Amino acid sequence: MDKDTQNLVPKNKEDLNFINNLKLKSISEIRDFIPQLLEWMQDMNWPQAPLIADYFSPYINEIQEELISILKSNDEIWKYWILHGLILHSEITPSRKILLEVKNIYLNATPHDKEAEVDIIASEILEKYKLSF
Repeated sequence: MDKDTQNLVPKNKEDLNFINNLKLKSISEIRDFIPQLLEWMQDMNWPQAPLIADYFSPYINEIQEELISILKSNDEIWKYWILHGLILHSEITPSRKILLEVKNIYLNATPHDKEAEVDIIASEILEKYKLSF
């Protein structure tokens, strides 16, 4: 891994310089780093999370497999932040595949999902895109 590539993912919670390098890359150029970058969205209170969300916002459909994998996980806090911080606020209409997973979350929310309000954010997304539930 060259120095430039290593600077695409934050090294720690104080590292904000990575975003300057990330913004210079296309989504296809950072394909191998998408899972690592999405891990930084496990808590939108981390300073890197909103920066990463802004970067990924126009590409939600290009990273749909990674997003769906998170949405199918048992990490309700991470699901909440992906739904709220990325999918709900993206200017791009989510793919049918993403919306179907959001609908699945809404219809089959676990007690932990409900406690974290994942189902509420899912319903907001479904309303925004007029997907009947």
